[in-house]
Amino acid sequence: MSKYPVVVLGEVLTPAKDVVTVVEDAQYETAGLYSYARGLFRRPVIFGSETNYRQYNRLRSGQIVYSKLFGWEGAVAYVPDEFDGVHVSHEFPTFEFDGTKLDPGYVRHYVTWPGFHAALSKEASGMGSRRQRVKPERFLSSQIPLPDLFEQRRIADKLDATMGSIARAVQLKKESDALVRHHAASLFGSIVEQRPLSSALNESSNFVGVSPEKTYRTAGILNRGRGLFHRPTISGNETKYPRYNQLKSDQFVYSKLFGWEGSLAVVPADFHGIHVSHEFPTFDIDPEVADVSYMTHLARWDGLHHRLKDQGSGMGSRRQRVNVSRLLATKVPLPSLPEQRRIAERLTLARRVAEAGTRQVADLEVLRKGLLDAAFSGRL
Repeated sequence: MSKYPVVVLGEVLTPAKDVVTVVEDAQYETAGLYSYARGLFRRPVIFGSETNYRQYNRLRSGQIVYSKLFGWEGAVAYVPDEFDGVHVSHEFPTFEFDGTKLDPGYVRHYVTWPGFHAALSKEASGMGSRRQRVKPERFLSSQIPLPDLFEQRRIADKLDATMGSIARAVQLKKESDALVRHHAASLFGSIVEQRPLSSALNESSNFVGVSPEKTYRTAGILNRGRGLFHRPTISGNETKYPRYNQLKSDQFVYSKLFGWEGSLAVVPADFHGIHVSHEFPTFDIDPEVADVSYMTHLARWDGLHHRLKDQGSGMGSRRQRVNVSRLLATKVPLPSLPEQRRIAERLTLARRVAEAGTRQVADLEVLRKGLLDAAFSGRL
């Protein structure tokens, strides 16, 4: 509940009409909108002959734009100067705001507020989360806390200072992650000894029959070497699989369907006993050939993911599969065990620094949401 007066957006926003007729031989800079207030992004420049749209909306800096299809999950933005003149489809309504009532900095932060996005989700129409739409009249019927302009500017100034610091921390985290990847690429790329994965991995599945009366903790694997993740616990009568492969810690596991884009991992201790389908082959790591920690970092390495891209079978990127024989035939950097341990130690240290940054960014996101809650409730 805000201590400020509340008005509907329709009192301070006006639909903007800058419609451009698409000409076949003309080129158009186009944009899209990320969900969760992550802003606009550029799409490729296209010719008019390459689109089915006969008209575009042309953005102007200082406007508000949102996605009818994804407004309910925060696809709303204040148009920055660098997107002035860029085009969007009619699915992205645009609005001017009344500068005598609304400060630009204030509204720029307001459209990033999760509380505003939650209100928009209540205004969505359609069946199912992927089919919800926020129509312009419903968007304009949403409410905004509206203190006087002096108070709006005070709030905006405070948010600018803090959000700027948060943005710099997030950027530093991205740069840190890039350095970790570069460090891994440098270490793995300097290794002369290349051997097939079959020299280090022995296929070892632990299949268990699925009982309708039992429940099963299940997992999947994120792409780009980001590791395993927990799926919901399900009952045996909820799955079509007649059996599951039960993971053991320190095994190597990958996805046949998405191995070509880096869905592979070494099983950490907290995933011991978790279940996966037969589409996730598992392997014991030969301790006389390979170090578990080294193989953990190897599974994260972009270079291995790149090599597996050429090992997929099937037509189209979504149908490629990496079968076991192709995985095991893939050559990887595999030096002596002492060298593996030296490399793993260095990469583990770098990874710990990156993971500390990840926790910090997560904490900063909680802070960001809390500050916005405070700002628009009148507690900042």
